[in-house]
Amino acid sequence: MHHATRRVDGGTLVGRRLAGGAVVAFLGIPYAAPPVGPLRWRPPQPPEPWTGERDATRFAPNAPQYELHPDSLYAGGHERQSEDCLYLNVWAPAEPEGDLPVLVWLHFGAFQYGGASVPLYDGSHLARAGLVVVTLNHRLGRLGFLAHPALSRESASGTSGNYGLMDQVAALEWVQRNIAEFGGDPGNVTFGGVSAGSSAVNLLLTSEMTRGLLHRAVGMSGAQLGPVGASGRLGDGLQDLESAERSGEILAASLGAHDADALRALTPEQLMGAALPPPPGPTWRVDSGMPISRNVFDTSYPIVDDHVVPGDPYERYEAGRFHDVPLMTGSAADERAGMPYLSDPALFEADARAELGDLADRFLELFPPGDEAATRLSSQRANGDRIFIWQNWTWARLHAAAGRAPTFHYHWLHHPPVPAGRYVEHDAGAFHSAELPYLFRNLAVRDWPWREEDRHLSEVLSGQLLRFCATGDPNGPGLPEWPVFAAPERHTMLLCAEPRAGAMPRQAELALWDRFFRGR
Repeated sequence: MHHATRRVDGGTLVGRRLAGGAVVAFLGIPYAAPPVGPLRWRPPQPPEPWTGERDATRFAPNAPQYELHPDSLYAGGHERQSEDCLYLNVWAPAEPEGDLPVLVWLHFGAFQYGGASVPLYDGSHLARAGLVVVTLNHRLGRLGFLAHPALSRESASGTSGNYGLMDQVAALEWVQRNIAEFGGDPGNVTFGGVSAGSSAVNLLLTSEMTRGLLHRAVGMSGAQLGPVGASGRLGDGLQDLESAERSGEILAASLGAHDADALRALTPEQLMGAALPPPPGPTWRVDSGMPISRNVFDTSYPIVDDHVVPGDPYERYEAGRFHDVPLMTGSAADERAGMPYLSDPALFEADARAELGDLADRFLELFPPGDEAATRLSSQRANGDRIFIWQNWTWARLHAAAGRAPTFHYHWLHHPPVPAGRYVEHDAGAFHSAELPYLFRNLAVRDWPWREEDRHLSEVLSGQLLRFCATGDPNGPGLPEWPVFAAPERHTMLLCAEPRAGAMPRQAELALWDRFFRGR
């Protein structure tokens, strides 16, 4: 193995050379102290420096998390787990010429699972093209987002929760201090992510904590623009601090933990395995099963704490109270893959009428029940729309209307050649996060029967990302024209075998969700 060394503020790192020596990779770099013992549920603290050389040739463990079905499209790459998880990875050209753009990338996983060691995020191919790529682990689930009055009382901010978001801020701060050592420009950092990672970007663009730490944003299939209230629903709603603290008290009482010390004495397994009482109402009643229950999000999801997340995200974007940087965002056509569902048509209609009220008739026209298979498909499509497609479409609209930096919106239509019968997500189509291997030029990670059209689309999308990171504009020589997203046309880049700009599909469904979420 050919080694490479770099000096960061903690000490000397020994990484490895890849791609015939053209790229260097440094893995498992500590960007904060281990959040264990007394540092559990505290803001990230600086890492301890080391003497001598530190091995940086192996990924660090990911955060403790829920296990996915081993045959899921989203499984793999996060088998090693530890509460000591605050590490990042860097891929860069071995001999950089000038200051290079930087991409800091956040993984998917509903803030409950995943990690930077998932092979889809390997940054070596983008680094070979002239980008410095950073991926990171952060705290997940109840270890990353639990709020409780006892934790708030001991905090200087008087708040608790959102530790996983604070970890991401600490990683961005590490990048500012150290990325020049790898040839990166600390003044040109793109903050991007997919699914939960995209939602985190959406939230942290409204936070004072990230001012000056990022200069462009990429969000794929995830934002948090639903209502703020008493219950945090996956993707389409957040809790406020008071409600999240109350949920934390319920959880702690169920575990016999009545103060911060008792909470910190619990194992990750005890925290993750504890069930909350079922929430009232029909929302998220499902018969499909999920790796995590719906109401777990009330104790393990970002919250509006008026500290890290300074207010209702929709209202802040609407008022222009966000970091006005170029934005590239969008979603996939078949976000239904992996979505919870109801397959009983009578139950589906009853829940729709209970939740949507006067909008139920229109909802049932757009998402009609039928036999079990048809009802399941409508249920999945509805959840995919409300959790992802509406969210990123609305993020683009608000960003374009209130900001000055350009907005670029895409819609992924392409069906990767997923082998039939291999995965539990049936009929995946243009599935949630399908863009990842194309974006990172990592088609070889999947042993699928890739076609020339897949390789072409990978070159286009990754080329657009490289241009956006470098300039704030995804357009460039040899790439299809991607118009700025602006009213009234609101052009969308339709990513398919022959990418082109056009009108966003599903306008009737988007209008329904507008009325549901915002009363419009």
